[in-house]
Amino acid sequence: MASLIKKMVMVFVTLVLINVGFMWYGQANFEATVKSLGKAFVENNSTLPVAQKLPTPIKHHLEQSGLSENGYRAIVLELDGEYHPKPSKSMKMHTLTLLRPTLDMLSATRLDSNPIVTFNAIETYRSGEATMQILLFGIIPTAELDDKKFARSELARLLAYAIFNPALFQCSCITYEPIDATHTKAKVHDGNITASVTFVTDEKGQIVEIQSDDRMRSVKKKLQPTPWKMRILSYQTIDGLKLPKEVEEVWVIDGENIPYSRYHLTSAQRL
Repeated sequence: MASLIKKMVMVFVTLVLINVGFMWYGQANFEATVKSLGKAFVENNSTLPVAQKLPTPIKHHLEQSGLSENGYRAIVLELDGEYHPKPSKSMKMHTLTLLRPTLDMLSATRLDSNPIVTFNAIETYRSGEATMQILLFGIIPTAELDDKKFARSELARLLAYAIFNPALFQCSCITYEPIDATHTKAKVHDGNITASVTFVTDEKGQIVEIQSDDRMRSVKKKLQPTPWKMRILSYQTIDGLKLPKEVEEVWVIDGENIPYSRYHLTSAQRL
C-alpha cells in the first residue's frame, strides 16, 4: 500500500513538473511571438485622414480626454480582470493590447483556468481581416477564428475601443449619426466590411456605455450575432489621457444583461 501511494505521488509530481515546463516554455514562446508582432505593429506608421467635424457628444468627450496635448502614434494598454466563458465559471485574465489611430488592433491575452492550466489568445485585425488563435500553454493550438463574421465582430470591437484610443474618434473612416442628446451611432467601413456601435454619454459628456448588434458570441462552436454592451464604470488619467479605469462587457440574451468580462486598466503608454 505504501509503495502504491509513493508511486502515485511520484506520478503526480511528474505531471505537475511537466505542466510547469509546458507553461514556462509556452509562455516564453507566446511572449516572444507577441513581442515580434508588437514591434512590427508599432513600426508601421500608416495614418488615416482626420474628420473635420464631429457631433457634439463625441466632441465633448474628446475635449475631456487630454488628446489635444498628448498625441501618439500608438498606445499600449495592459488590462487585468476576469473572463466568464459561462456564468458559473471564472478565469483570471491579463491582456496586452496595441492600438493606433487606424483600423488596426493587436491583442494578446492570458487566461488562467486554474493554477496549472493556462490558455493564451492572440487576436489581430487589419485591412478587413481578423484572426484569433487560442493556445493551450501558449504552444498547443486549440481553436482558431478567421472568417468574415468574426472580422465584422472585431471591427465593431475596434470601434468601441476608441474609448481607449481617443485619436480614432477623429478618423474620417467613421461616420456619425446623432440619435438624441446622449446617443450617437458610429459606423465604420473597411473594404467590404461595415460595423457600427452606439456611444452613450452622461450629463458630463463622458461616454459611459457602448452598444452594438454586430458582435459575435460563440455558441456551440459557432458564431452567433448577439447584442452587446460595454459599460465604462470609472475613468482615470494615465500618461496624460483620460481613459476608462474599470470596464464591464455583457451579452444581452433574451433581454437580460449577462456579464462575461470585467477588467481594469493597469497601464497605458503612448508611443
